[in-house]
Amino acid sequence: MTIWIILAALAVLIIFAAVNSGKNRHTDELDNLKNNWGKLGDKQYPSDDFENISHYYKLCENDGYSVDDITWNDLEMDEIFRALDNCSSSIGREYLYKSLRKPNLDINKIKDIDAAAAYMSSHGDERVSLQMSLSKLGFVHKVSFSDYVNVINELNPLKNSISYLFNALNAASVLIMIFINAQFGVLALIASLLASTAYYFKKKPEAGSYFTALSQISRMVRTGKDIDKKKKSYSNMPKVLTDVLNNIKKDTDIIYPSIRNDWLLPDTGANSSIVEVIMNYIRMFTHVDLIHYNRAIRQIKGKSKNVISLMDNLGYIELAICTASFREAIKKYSYPDLHEDEKLGINVEGIYHPLIKDAVPNDIKNAKNVLITGSNASGKSTFLKSIALNMILSQSIATSVSDKYSAPVYKLYSSMSLRDDYKTKGSYYMVEIRALKRIIDAAENSDVPVLVIVDEVLRGTNTIERIAAGSSILQYLQSENTNTFAATHDIEITEILNDSYSDYHFRESFNEEGDIVFTYKLQEGAATTRNAIALLETLGFDDKITDKANKRAKEFMDTGIWR
Repeated sequence: MTIWIILAALAVLIIFAAVNSGKNRHTDELDNLKNNWGKLGDKQYPSDDFENISHYYKLCENDGYSVDDITWNDLEMDEIFRALDNCSSSIGREYLYKSLRKPNLDINKIKDIDAAAAYMSSHGDERVSLQMSLSKLGFVHKVSFSDYVNVINELNPLKNSISYLFNALNAASVLIMIFINAQFGVLALIASLLASTAYYFKKKPEAGSYFTALSQISRMVRTGKDIDKKKKSYSNMPKVLTDVLNNIKKDTDIIYPSIRNDWLLPDTGANSSIVEVIMNYIRMFTHVDLIHYNRAIRQIKGKSKNVISLMDNLGYIELAICTASFREAIKKYSYPDLHEDEKLGINVEGIYHPLIKDAVPNDIKNAKNVLITGSNASGKSTFLKSIALNMILSQSIATSVSDKYSAPVYKLYSSMSLRDDYKTKGSYYMVEIRALKRIIDAAENSDVPVLVIVDEVLRGTNTIERIAAGSSILQYLQSENTNTFAATHDIEITEILNDSYSDYHFRESFNEEGDIVFTYKLQEGAATTRNAIALLETLGFDDKITDKANKRAKEFMDTGIWR
């Protein structure tokens, strides 16, 4: 009798600890959501985790237009992704990354994400409720959930006859211990459990890698059901979110029979508990997870489309929440005015880069094929990135970092921050012309206007050929189907392209101490000043160097001959 009292007391303590732990986690999660709301993310992910975030995008990379790797890296979009990441789950992160890599070409879809984000901004209680539901999805590490979606139909059952045999031996040992010989029964049970555990760890790897997929499917279904229960309390939702919630209910109802008794599976989420620790021992001794795995995969086959649909719809809610949080963090933003008239250029007011502290906003009107000149470090590259970045954000999260953004719907290609390709022994020039050729090919074959961003065209070759070839490429890119923004130090290119490109520039001035001061304000017309030698002087280079440099520059400007 005493042993049963002890066991009962232990069970009560475990239940109390589990309930208390759950309450603490709920409180911590709620505090975390409130603290992170309206702030730019600065999360640092392990390299393998960040790689996994991109896998969902790679599954659909070839399905329509995508921001390619060159453009993504030129714009340092990994940092933009981090700034936007206010996700409550791995699924949310993967969907957010995919959305940035695949900007919408459909204006109606852009309007939908704006409506969804606006709802999250104006309905704080509903948003927090959704976030708390989504947080139950958790984060997985060293794996991407999307990697397993297409493998579901290929899973094969395990042979469970030996697992059933061990369970029978365990039960028989307990009966012997109780009714025949306690000492012999205990020894038999220990031996059976040890053998059962050894066999479990031998067989588990055959299914272990897929427990993550089944566990995440289960988490998605449980999350979907949790959201559906709360649906009546979500008032005045826009149609796009109502449709998303209806889709979630439909998919969860279809998948649910496959994940019944999912508590038998290992918990692959980041949060563990005392209950999960106890369950791990039960799984080792009884193989209930392996047995459940067999039943689950038989039922889940053929439902991969529903799994993907459920992942998309849960991810869409996270995208809307991240968009609303980003808008709150940057304070100044506008809804983009997008249209399909490729003849019109870009009109922006107060455009800036969201990750630059105290960024100077700029305006440009009717910008169709623009050539930007100016001194070193004056702001040319940052302005080009701001234009390109606003295109991506406008078409992916319906948010422009500006007072006004009006433009056609574009596909974007850039050539900005290229490097020598040491793996293929390619020079910078070869890397550059390949990058430019891909832009030309994309522009020639696109049924949607292409926004082209080029920083210092053909910088990897000599001056004469750079000017000749660079101006020819830019002139070729000047068409109704493209809108090219290019920066150059070569004033000669502005003269060659005077009839086909509009000229703008950034300028600098010198203060009383002789230091260079940049305004970072875009001005009409081509640049008339240079500052490369002045920067040498500012940094304290010997007068013998700077005086000779100034003399040679002046002689060349006067005679056209280098001496």
